[in-house]
Amino acid sequence: MNKTHIIHYSSNTHVISDNNFEEAFFHAQLKYSIRHFAFSKDISQEMIAEAMQKSLQICRLAGINSKHHFKQIFVFDINARTLYTDWLMSKKGFNLMMMQIPLQNENLARWLWQLANL
Repeated sequence: MNKTHIIHYSSNTHVISDNNFEEAFFHAQLKYSIRHFAFSKDISQEMIAEAMQKSLQICRLAGINSKHHFKQIFVFDINARTLYTDWLMSKKGFNLMMMQIPLQNENLARWLWQLANL
C-alpha cells in the first residue's frame, strides 16, 4: 500500500526568489553613472555630490526606494592605483539628479528643457 506524504512548502522560499528577481530587474535599469555628466565641463564634482544628496533626499521624502534608482559602486583605477566612488543610476534617477544641478549656461538650460519634454 502506497502512502502519500504531504509536504509543506514555506512561502519564504518564494519570497526570496521574488526579491532576487526584483533586485535583478531594478539593477538592469541602472544604465547611467556619474561619468555621463562629463558632457559639460561646467559641472564640478561638488555640484554633482550636492545634486546626489538632494536626489536621495527627494526619494526619501517622496517615499521612493532610492535603491531602485541609485546604487553606489566602487571603481579601482589600475593606472592611477586609486579607488573612487561612482553611482549607477536609472533614467529617472539621472534625470532627477540633472534637475538638481544649478544652471551654469545656455547649453545646460536647453538640455534641461529637452529633459522636461521626455
